[in-house]
Amino acid sequence: EIENYQQADLGIKATNIERVSRSLELPLSFAQQRLWFLSQLETNRLPYNISAAVQLKGELNVTALQHSFNEIIKRHEALRTSFQSIGGRAVAAIAEAKGLTVSLLDISKLPSAQQEVEIKRQFAQAAQRPFDLENDLLLRVKLLRLGEQEHVTLLTMHHIVSDGWSIGVLVRELATFYKAFCTAQTPLLPELPIQYVDFAAWQKQWLQGEVLESQLDYWKQQLGTSPPVLKLPTIRPSKDVKASRGAAHSFLISSSKLEALQALSRQEGVTLFMTLLAGFQVLLQRYTNQDDIVVGTDVANRNRAEIEPLIGFFVNLLVLRTDLSGNPSFRELLKRVREVTLGAYAHQDLPFDQLVTALQPERSLRQAVALFQVLFVLQNAPMPALELPGLTLEALDIDDEIAKFDLALFLTETEQGIIGRWKYNADLFEAGLIERMSAHFETLLGSLASNPDTRIGRSEMLTDLEKEQQNSRKKQHRKSKLKKFMAVQPKAINFSQEELVKISSLCSGEISPLVIEPVNNEVNTIEYLTYSRDFLESKLLHHGAILLRGFNISSANEFEQIAGTICPNLFGEYGDLPREGIAGKVYGSTPYPPEQAILFHNESSHMHCWPQKIWFFCLQPAQQGGETPIVDCRNVLRLLDAKLRSRFEQKQLMYVRNYTNGLDVSWQDFFHTTDKAAVEDYCRKASVEVEWKPDGGLKTRQIRPAIINHPKTGEAVFFNQIQLHHVAYLRSEVRESLTTLLGEDDLPRQVYYGDGTPIEDSVIQEILAIYQEAKVSFPWQQGDVLMLDNMLTAHGRHPYVGSRKIVVAMGEMVHGADLSTRSREKTYAD
Repeated sequence: EIENYQQADLGIKATNIERVSRSLELPLSFAQQRLWFLSQLETNRLPYNISAAVQLKGELNVTALQHSFNEIIKRHEALRTSFQSIGGRAVAAIAEAKGLTVSLLDISKLPSAQQEVEIKRQFAQAAQRPFDLENDLLLRVKLLRLGEQEHVTLLTMHHIVSDGWSIGVLVRELATFYKAFCTAQTPLLPELPIQYVDFAAWQKQWLQGEVLESQLDYWKQQLGTSPPVLKLPTIRPSKDVKASRGAAHSFLISSSKLEALQALSRQEGVTLFMTLLAGFQVLLQRYTNQDDIVVGTDVANRNRAEIEPLIGFFVNLLVLRTDLSGNPSFRELLKRVREVTLGAYAHQDLPFDQLVTALQPERSLRQAVALFQVLFVLQNAPMPALELPGLTLEALDIDDEIAKFDLALFLTETEQGIIGRWKYNADLFEAGLIERMSAHFETLLGSLASNPDTRIGRSEMLTDLEKEQQNSRKKQHRKSKLKKFMAVQPKAINFSQEELVKISSLCSGEISPLVIEPVNNEVNTIEYLTYSRDFLESKLLHHGAILLRGFNISSANEFEQIAGTICPNLFGEYGDLPREGIAGKVYGSTPYPPEQAILFHNESSHMHCWPQKIWFFCLQPAQQGGETPIVDCRNVLRLLDAKLRSRFEQKQLMYVRNYTNGLDVSWQDFFHTTDKAAVEDYCRKASVEVEWKPDGGLKTRQIRPAIINHPKTGEAVFFNQIQLHHVAYLRSEVRESLTTLLGEDDLPRQVYYGDGTPIEDSVIQEILAIYQEAKVSFPWQQGDVLMLDNMLTAHGRHPYVGSRKIVVAMGEMVHGADLSTRSREKTYAD
């Protein structure tokens, strides 16, 4: 089904894999190429090895075992391949024969407890011992003798020639060869139609041109250039962790829950993997308070029959990004997850490393894998014990001491239920947290399976013990509050910021924005804001921006009440933004194409009056992007060249605007009238020059400052809309099209120096560079309220994908004439 979906989606049928001449220069696959490059670049990095341990019980024929391994090496060219450098590039070199010697270590005299310790030590040592890719056989085998009837075989292969599936191929073939050697029979294994190098050559030839572009286009649209980073509850910031100390924790999801999940999966037409993934993403949403959830998963990538029996590096990583916004039901979420997962499967042929190269995401030097932090895998049932002549083979589960991912969850479906196993970086996560996540995940899956029509935000996650403890704390809290109430005399209410809210900085080293979060759900938002006006005002004047997060605000009406509590006189006559239609003085955000950015500006700074305060409320964050970047205008002014600053102070700015239907807001909508006389009267009072055009349009000019003093702090700020008005900031093709269509004089918006002379291109570039250097950006979370001092802080908007809903309120209007008077009075007083 997945293969048919893939071919239908791409419209391209893959060609057959043919054998290539071994006398030619043999290529590496894309995945091999990256590992080879990293091995040259990161000589001190832990090796890219794959290790396995197999327990052997019974009478072992060591000679037959060694012969079996050597037959497997003869059968699979990948295990006889070395990687040579020619002119700085890697080529594969296949040896005719490379013999393997199984090393033997006798630990039979150690007590059983010490044997277990030694097995783990030997396993870790083998896993961390590097290979020489140019000269070594890339398979090592070590035999540990625990007793006459018990051994452990340690297998180590470099990832460049192997993957998890390959381990299974090797063990099955080992059993076949061993049985044949012990019984003097001929091994019954079909000849391999192709070898790994044939696949590598085919991949290089097939995955290019239209095929490659189709794959890349999908992933670029799905992931953008910077997928969100999950704010996981780590012990310390990930960037501060230099090691990758691995740890593990196992748990069991009961068979009854498994049956319920399987039944729901069949009912909704999804796989068990999709259902478990949806539940896992809900768990991550609860722990991160984010709706845009990205996890990775691996696929065997053996979707062609001829490569299934090969040992080689085929496994691929897929990035699954799901939008959980809007608090959907679990049934609705399953539809979203199904669409995302099938889309990823249909485009799984693009090697993960090529995807990373194409997207070039920001990546921590410590981060193990780019694009995602959390791995989620549903594994096949564990390999059953193999019966051989006088011998039983069983895979051992021994943890690496190195964490390959920050956090990984492996699930395995068994008769007892679902066995879950976390593997995590112990320098990032506490063991107690992982145990709680396990219990919460099990509870959450049961709740979601039993009540798939319940909104995911209301699905139960707490264990029975946690609910009892929570109820007990609530009762105790109520008793304590009642006791205190009865014991004290009435007095004036005093709210302590430390008791009610948590105050922090959003970005390290940045003064803006200040983040205020309630310490618990019992904080009454309106009461807090009412009694904290002076506190908020002082903090806003210092920081320029305040982010209210976690206050459980869910509607435009609530948002208007919040803004009105801080500023009773909200502005309700703004012509540049559409009415929200839900609340009286709340506006929708600027209706601008989502694929384009809105550049930095101070709201209405080109007009004779403007809001001192502006609020943004996130009803729904975009699936990707859509951030509202901010910049401190005091900092911008400090970074501005002194001569340029003086020029702006002296010349000021002239804003020219053509109100043209279809290209900008009409003058009728902007001024809320069709009466030209009323428009002229308004513009005269606002010192705006009016020019009526023959086609009924309107052109205005007004002189406004570029730099202004803040009315409360007296600080000088870079306060204008140069980026929003100057035609140079448009994309080149848009600028050229508008200029050709309308001419320079009739562009919808333009800004000049106050004397009418053009602003130089070098000045435009300097301003752009300063804003980019000084900006701060953060992803929206549903319910966020961002409060700005509009004179201290400029704002913009990043492009976005998906549905996005940000609403706006403004208040405390400042009139330029009044500000100029106050400024002159201050100058005279000085």
